[in-house]
Amino acid sequence: MSKLISYAFCFVVAVLVVYAFSPRSEEAARAAQLDVTRVHINNMTRLDDTLIAVGERGTILFSDDKGQTWSGRHEQAKKPVTLTAIAAYGDETLLVVGHDNLILRSTDRGRNWTTTMYDAALGEPLLGLWSEDGQQIYAFGSFGKFYVSTDAGEHWAEQSLPINGEHLNSMDGAADGRRILVGEMGLVLRSLDAGKSWAQVEPFYEGSLFGVSRLSGSHWVAYGMRGNVFATHDDGATWEKVELGHRLPLYGHARTDDGGVLIVGSGGAFARLDETGELTQTGYVKGQDTLTSAVMLRDGSLIVAGQHGLRLQGPNLFAARK
Repeated sequence: MSKLISYAFCFVVAVLVVYAFSPRSEEAARAAQLDVTRVHINNMTRLDDTLIAVGERGTILFSDDKGQTWSGRHEQAKKPVTLTAIAAYGDETLLVVGHDNLILRSTDRGRNWTTTMYDAALGEPLLGLWSEDGQQIYAFGSFGKFYVSTDAGEHWAEQSLPINGEHLNSMDGAADGRRILVGEMGLVLRSLDAGKSWAQVEPFYEGSLFGVSRLSGSHWVAYGMRGNVFATHDDGATWEKVELGHRLPLYGHARTDDGGVLIVGSGGAFARLDETGELTQTGYVKGQDTLTSAVMLRDGSLIVAGQHGLRLQGPNLFAARK
């Protein structure tokens, strides 16, 4: 009897081994492995009606149905490093940055990728991208790394800044050449000549700033650690604090359809400001822990991303109590 049980056990193991190593379609393999609630997502963007999200282990995910379903794969371009930011330019071009000074570029909406910068020995991350016209593109990150491309991301040159190696986290600007760049230890840099020269703003905050967004006219907003949000109404020359009533870190934002901004962060916290930087709403996205990014859809729905993957949040989020 014991021999019969042993033979049966060996047969079951053999069947499982054969199944595990049997050929399966790429689509089936992806479906079996992909669970968007178990992947840490760092950043998202929208290219027309396509959503693209990036995160840990080189993950790049796509959705063509407003975030209802996602497809994608790990280790894009054979670089299984954490990806930190993504940006879309024009109708076809996508750029992604990540750890090990990695920059990936696609000119076919993410179907194929080329590596335009990579330094595994360096082991330090790039953290953001920004461009006004899709041709002159900035990539920036840890320890003051700041690169400029003048050919839509194919080639890069390092540019020095008047800083002491602080991490650079976020950048935004206007078509007339105004630029603001923020980073750790309250770093705020301004340029009024399209990045040809930069000047450091007198420090008004000692903690890290993780994001900046130009709203309208001379109105901008910056945010970061411990629930700190600051607004400027003179293109960054002076800043004033916006009180949220909590001290949760804020990590990402989405532009809203009224010209304002929705900022998200730890504990599912969000804060909405109008086009002049006035706080109009605060609240929490239920069932979420750390949120790192958000994208507003055309119908007012919101895709949020972070520690627990991706989630579609309907327009009723903005009915929350202030």
